[in-house]
Amino acid sequence: MVFIKKIILILLLTCPCGAGFVYAQTNHRPHGSKNTSPSYFKNGTVSFVNSSHQDIAWMDSIGACEVWRDENMITPALALLKSNPDYCFSVEDALSLREYLARHPDRYDEILKYTKEGRLEWGATYNMPYESMYDGEALIRETYLGRKWLKKTLPGCDFLTAWNEDVPAKALQMSQILSKAGIKYLFISRHEAGIYRWYSPDSSNVLMFTPGHYDGSCYDFRTAKSDTAKERVVVDNIKNWAVYFKDNKFRPALPMLIDADWNKPDDYRTLFQGWNQQARSRGLPSLKYGIAAGVFKELDAPHAVYETLRGERPNVWLYIHGPTHERALTASRKASRTLVAAEIFSAVDATLKKDFSRYPQSELTAAWEKAIYPDHGWGGKHGDMTDLTFRTKFEEAYAISDKVLQGSLENIVQQIGFDKKGRSLVIFNPLSKERTDKVEVSVKVYGQDTLSYKVIDAASGKEVPSQRIESHPAGGTDETITLCFVAEKVPSLGYKTYTLQPYVAGFSNGVPVAPTQPSPITAQAAASMYENKFYRIEFGPGGVKSIFDKELRTELLKTDKLLGGEIFQLQSVGNGAGEFSDVQPVTMEGFEKLSQYAPKWNCTEFGPVRKTWELVQQTQFATIRETVTLYESLKQIDFKADILGFSGERYREYRMAFPLNQTDSRVAYEVPMGVVEVGKDEIKGAAGFSYGTQDYSTVCSKVHPREVQDWFNASKDNTSVTISSSVAVFDWIDATDSNNRQTVLQPILMASRKSCHWEGNYYLQPGNHHFEFTLTSSPGDWKTTANAGKQQNQPLRPVVVDVPQARSGLPSSYSFAGTNADNVLITTIKKSEDENSIVMRLVDMQGKRTEARIDWFGIINGVTRTNIIEEEDKPMTKAAAGVGLTVTPYSIETIRIR
Repeated sequence: MVFIKKIILILLLTCPCGAGFVYAQTNHRPHGSKNTSPSYFKNGTVSFVNSSHQDIAWMDSIGACEVWRDENMITPALALLKSNPDYCFSVEDALSLREYLARHPDRYDEILKYTKEGRLEWGATYNMPYESMYDGEALIRETYLGRKWLKKTLPGCDFLTAWNEDVPAKALQMSQILSKAGIKYLFISRHEAGIYRWYSPDSSNVLMFTPGHYDGSCYDFRTAKSDTAKERVVVDNIKNWAVYFKDNKFRPALPMLIDADWNKPDDYRTLFQGWNQQARSRGLPSLKYGIAAGVFKELDAPHAVYETLRGERPNVWLYIHGPTHERALTASRKASRTLVAAEIFSAVDATLKKDFSRYPQSELTAAWEKAIYPDHGWGGKHGDMTDLTFRTKFEEAYAISDKVLQGSLENIVQQIGFDKKGRSLVIFNPLSKERTDKVEVSVKVYGQDTLSYKVIDAASGKEVPSQRIESHPAGGTDETITLCFVAEKVPSLGYKTYTLQPYVAGFSNGVPVAPTQPSPITAQAAASMYENKFYRIEFGPGGVKSIFDKELRTELLKTDKLLGGEIFQLQSVGNGAGEFSDVQPVTMEGFEKLSQYAPKWNCTEFGPVRKTWELVQQTQFATIRETVTLYESLKQIDFKADILGFSGERYREYRMAFPLNQTDSRVAYEVPMGVVEVGKDEIKGAAGFSYGTQDYSTVCSKVHPREVQDWFNASKDNTSVTISSSVAVFDWIDATDSNNRQTVLQPILMASRKSCHWEGNYYLQPGNHHFEFTLTSSPGDWKTTANAGKQQNQPLRPVVVDVPQARSGLPSSYSFAGTNADNVLITTIKKSEDENSIVMRLVDMQGKRTEARIDWFGIINGVTRTNIIEEEDKPMTKAAAGVGLTVTPYSIETIRIR
């Protein structure tokens, strides 16, 4: 992503005698290797892996970069492949092939020919993203739209190597995702040079090679003016790796990556001819061209000793996505979660109809392509155009998936039975665990006399407490009423129905009734303290002073410096990724917090379902509006924050504080298909020396902030606090005092930094921004509330249905699918890509071996276990009830139901 200019680190080393010498450090050598004889390789080979590092954009606009890839990379590579039967070239991802075939469909035959010959290679993922920016299913679609699509497009070929050589990060479960998609190898950089096996927690692994930096070992080679000079660079590179290869018992088959940003293909035929004529007499290996997969096959040997990596490598460039592109990442998170819900209920709809012909496969595929289109190349030259395109792709993905989801839900509603005519509600649960949760539903009342409704549980016939809240548009009109209530025990991946019973002017069915809507604000609501059966909460000017958990008999907050939910802003100087090897920290310059203005809280809702307090305060660069909501029957506190009219001031960062009454907590957070516990689940030590001045020297367990999916948690002494998060990045180290041992959970709302490209744009993000968080607490640790932590970002989805007459059908409450294991989540249910059957994916989030029962409402004629991209089916035994599946710790399992 970063355009690497030549950086020569001049080291002045002083000898004991006082003399010195200058050393230009340009070549990479693995850890501990010393410049030595190349003799270990004398009967071996050096494979030149020719490539060209390509962000979707960054070097220029998306359109300009697509043209460059055509005219300066793939078309010249095809010419070299034609003119030189030994030449090889590797393209990093599948998206580049899609682009090229769209421009040159006439070149398909020769692309297929060279790929079949093993001389032209395409990376096995769709593109090269910030992995933990995406949720688990989105990350898996990298392999669907990568290796699976490539195998269909280029039949007879296989694609075994993934590339992601620019991002200094690896997701915890990425090795498992790649391995279970049939991808055996991984080419990265910005990591200490070496050959590794990178393991996921379930022990899935890929063989990984890094030269240190993708152009670090070849810069001198590419810029050398003669073959003689190039030979010297090759010899030095061989020497640098000789001890490492010998000690670790690798075959003498050295890869040499010839790569850089916008690197043009080149032919080294004359160099090879001259070298190879003398290689044996000089005790040197022969030179040849190769592709990454071929190199890995030579390195993949049973006797070899591979360095082992296990766990997450936290992303030190995380500021370049979530904090600096808040609106885009908010759209991304909504899109991927809505897409999963759309897939699930579309599969349910098709199964109910026993007809897959109308399953919206093309719409869902198009939406997934848009949902994972943005790679790591945010900003850059013309970055304002790139960033807008990325955001638009996310928004389009959401729009498609929301339309598909609504259509599927409405179709399913038509299969449900109702006892009487009238207006009803069907509440759908897109998560695989039964849940009790809030519902907000808008009901159109345009042209109607009935403007108030009771909510009646259709199964029990009992009224459910409900409350009118601020109205939201629905069905193309703003003449609505919006009701809030708590739906209890909504089945996993299923629904529950309610009846909307009208009442007018104090009468229901002709009988006078007392109003059940919110009463006027009382003196209790105006007080600074409120309590329900779960919490006693005390408000302070600018935040929450105290949250006392009645069940735990524990104060959750310690607010001597920052209040609970308090928004504060600091200086945040940074230029995206830059050439920096660590997260660029905030400083206290210009520090501002809400409490310094002493704003007052006002009660805005006080009803039978929930109570809400609000404050509004103008600050230096924006107006802050914040609400705090407590529920009578839910153990949770909702925090909503709006940053309104942000001026776009450069280098400012906004955070929200949850200063816990804990020190040295056990901190955990959700990542794609897993959970990371800080200090336990990262790779050991630091990522190491890359090249030049780039040394990723910070121990990975000490890197902060972190990328997060749906929730983060801190626990100590049997007190656990979970925050559900609408934002992609959080911290737990006090940003105002890094030496403070107190745990201060902080979602990072936004930051106005700059692109690291010298002609790049500022990420100023002026205007309005909106955020949502839910706090809950429990005994134990993160495992007790992890499932509840996912609820905010996958809300219950209501459908209002006008029933013209009573009808038979599905029962009033029903689960279409689920598991009997609390630790096992169903991450998607979908139509198989290649046949009319159901594919279901599951993951163990807690590290437990589980004999799980998988329930599916449809007919089960047979079940197979398949890989992540729905290949290599292996028979399973169908249980008497449901599907029996052994889920090993942390494993991702994909099954096919016929």
